[in-house]
Amino acid sequence: MEVSRRAQTTARLASQVWLLVLVWPLWVAFGTRGPAEIALIVILACVFALSWGRIMWRVMGVGGPDPRSVVLLLGSAAALYPLLGAPWAYTSYVLVISVLGTLRPLFFAAGLVVTMVVNVAVLIACGEGFVWWVPLVMALEAGAVRALVHMRELIMQLSRARAESERLVVENERLRFARDLHDILGHTLTSITIRSQLAARLAGTDPARAAEEMGGVERTARQALDDVRDAVAGYRAVSLAEELGNARAALDLAGIRLTVSGVGPVPPGSESLLAWVVREAVTNVLRHSGATRCWITLGARSLEIRDDGRAGAGAAPGTGLLGLAERVEAAGGTLEAGARSEGGYRLRVEVP
Repeated sequence: MEVSRRAQTTARLASQVWLLVLVWPLWVAFGTRGPAEIALIVILACVFALSWGRIMWRVMGVGGPDPRSVVLLLGSAAALYPLLGAPWAYTSYVLVISVLGTLRPLFFAAGLVVTMVVNVAVLIACGEGFVWWVPLVMALEAGAVRALVHMRELIMQLSRARAESERLVVENERLRFARDLHDILGHTLTSITIRSQLAARLAGTDPARAAEEMGGVERTARQALDDVRDAVAGYRAVSLAEELGNARAALDLAGIRLTVSGVGPVPPGSESLLAWVVREAVTNVLRHSGATRCWITLGARSLEIRDDGRAGAGAAPGTGLLGLAERVEAAGGTLEAGARSEGGYRLRVEVP
């Protein structure tokens, strides 16, 4: 829930309508006081009205009451009691309590008690005997003001929470895009590198095979471009069978023998996640391991990838492995990775 600037301005302007309660005491004073007293009353009333308007303008926005304006308002209100008498006591508390309600609870309670005592004393001094209802009305107004102040604070908290939520959505989307881009380009660029190196070695001895490999480089690059476009659009869903096929092709080019075993199809909701695991793990095998064998074991709700390479070269978690761990954790799964006691590296993922 967010307060728009237009609604905020409307509330600020509407709050100024309450200054109309000053019309009655001023009207009475203009008919009974002399020019000098009227001039003093006008000055004090202007100070009071401007202070109240400034306080409400800030309170209806995002700020709290201005302490100087509060002091001026209370001082001018006190100075007007002897000049305006009972009409002022009957009306001024409406505006004074609305300002006191914006202060801290202790100041508000103390100010409310003082306002009640002063108003009742002035009314009694002016000969107004039936004044028992005045403290009751003031107490009711105080409760309403505090409720409105509390509602304003809740609205501000909701507005901040919404802004924070929007920031987190943007941050999560940025992280998702970074993970997808790393996984996509890390695998495809590694494949392109291997094919290009093979084509370079074959260029002098087997030009036809070299041309075939360069054609594969072109196809891989085009596929990578499509994958990046899908990732940017947020609709990319990788296939486990496709990734296993790509893994076998890439490992064969690097001279790494792949053995795939499994117990059957995985849950549909976990297929895309396990496909990302295969892509990242095989990319790491190609880049870091120096392995000659790789095993992929597929369980009902698990995937394990092992190799016989140098575990130390790729044991420290990099950007890809950290991103993969975040992806698995977000799906409610667990990831284990580390060196094997018999040599090589092992990565295992359990999905819910």
